[in-house]
Amino acid sequence: MEKYRKEDKTSYSLGMSLTIEALKHRPKQMIRVYLSNKAANNHQLSYLVSLCENNHVEIVYDDRLIEKLSLKENCYCIGVFNKFYDQLSNDDHIVAYRFNDFGELGTIMRSSVSFDFKNIILIDCDLDYFDPRCIRASMGSIFHCNIVHFADLDSYLKDYKDHYIYPFGSTGKPLESLQIKRPFSLILSQDNRTIDESFTDKYYIEHSKLDDISLSIRSSIILSEAYYLKRKR
Repeated sequence: MEKYRKEDKTSYSLGMSLTIEALKHRPKQMIRVYLSNKAANNHQLSYLVSLCENNHVEIVYDDRLIEKLSLKENCYCIGVFNKFYDQLSNDDHIVAYRFNDFGELGTIMRSSVSFDFKNIILIDCDLDYFDPRCIRASMGSIFHCNIVHFADLDSYLKDYKDHYIYPFGSTGKPLESLQIKRPFSLILSQDNRTIDESFTDKYYIEHSKLDDISLSIRSSIILSEAYYLKRKR
């Protein structure tokens, strides 16, 4: 087995926690789990082994392969899976617009899943979300998500005309004024300027700092508010 390439039909999760998430939420896509002989014989390992047995996933001990594929030290587990492609439900969407960083895309996935949003739309984004770096950044949240890519915003809006669009930038209406209608699409970007340049009608988070707040904080605030408003309706 070689290091990951974008054109591969399979990818892999690095680490026991991520592999457990894959086994729990995408068991039919799992092909094989590689374990190191150095893996501690603890509750987590026992749980992983039981998931493999219950889902008929092969376990292979191979320290050399893990060392070859691992992006970090003390990685004792790799889960190999077939790439999966989902159909979006006509539910609420989280739109990641013009992202170009694996870590930031993983942040959006983690925040979205935390607030029970699982439809992730990538627009004008060249990132390969099956890259092990993105999977690691998502902390396994990718295995909870339905992910669909659109080349541009117009293509997405054409397919989902019934969705109410809520972009978030650095100016506009304050978040506190948001009155949400469903189904909705929350449009977020790595850089607020991307939203500012693309939308005139938008929302923003009021804060006292001179510079912009980080994406992780920004996305958590926005998604928390949307989650609250969704449950309130």
